[in-house]
Amino acid sequence: MTLDEIASLVGGNLTGSQIEPGKQILAVRSMQEAGPHDLTFLANPKYRGEVGKLHAGAILLSERIEGIPIPQIVVSDPYLALSRVMQVFYPLPEPVNGIHQRAYVASDVDMEPPVEVGACAVVMEGCHIGAGTVISAGVYIGPRVTIGAGCLVHPGVVIREDTRIGDRVIIQPNAVVGSDGFGYAADRQGHRHKIPQIGRVVIGDDVEIGANTTIDRATFGETVIGKGTKIDNLVQIAHNVRIGEDCVIVSQAGISGSSRLGHRVILAGQSGVVGHIEIGNDSMVGAQSGVAKSLPERSRVSGSPAISHTLWLRIQTILGDLPRILTRVRNLEKITSLSGDTDKRRDNHE
Repeated sequence: MTLDEIASLVGGNLTGSQIEPGKQILAVRSMQEAGPHDLTFLANPKYRGEVGKLHAGAILLSERIEGIPIPQIVVSDPYLALSRVMQVFYPLPEPVNGIHQRAYVASDVDMEPPVEVGACAVVMEGCHIGAGTVISAGVYIGPRVTIGAGCLVHPGVVIREDTRIGDRVIIQPNAVVGSDGFGYAADRQGHRHKIPQIGRVVIGDDVEIGANTTIDRATFGETVIGKGTKIDNLVQIAHNVRIGEDCVIVSQAGISGSSRLGHRVILAGQSGVVGHIEIGNDSMVGAQSGVAKSLPERSRVSGSPAISHTLWLRIQTILGDLPRILTRVRNLEKITSLSGDTDKRRDNHE
């Protein structure tokens, strides 16, 4: 792509002291790696001082920097602009229409070409796969699964029976969608008896599911992941959970059964949500936090059990002072105790 084409793609202003609008850009690289035919970006202001040392062919940034020779493409959000450019330079793989000779596809599977099915993949009876979808090597797709158009299912993924997946969904390696929910009933002797999980998982358009993430099927009804939601690696989503649109669930987070997340909720890494509660739209849960009760819209919480993020920050600032505070309290207690003993002796003498 030329500099002009990139600026047009991202809606940016091409500026600088040495502009060649027709200059070809061949790749996108970090500030440290970029060469004369590479595009780079500045999203974090703390690296602004490094820009003068660059050898890149051009840079995406939010504000023009005077005195540097390389062309600058000024945009309101460099990171978002980077995403758009990289999708052009590094698109998802296009399907090579056809079924690998070592794959198994049931005779009644409905495929809208082009669809690619890789080596050792298994697609069971009653499935539907939309046009432009890639099923990579070693994937298992159970009976009656529906997968939309333009999806990418990476190697080792398991998609259990009756799952419904929308368009342009990406599932990273070894994720499991539609495994049994964790449901058991105990008898008087304490023996656990399995409750069959007969529901399904429904995933909206433009969802991404990280590697080794597990999403359990519902006991009854549906476990739902709303469109546009992005789920990191190693996340556990239990049966009958409902997640809204455009949520972000970060690595090692866990959501217990029947909880509901609104739209645009963010769960940071290693956070946990107990079962049967609701988290309102646009809420954020801090890393390693445990949410034990429902939260209203736009909540900001941290800690375990989770409390207001502002209060949690205040608590964190005094933790280092606790030993000194404890020493002062004990000294005050000693002084009070000695004063009390003195008063008692005076009273007895009188």
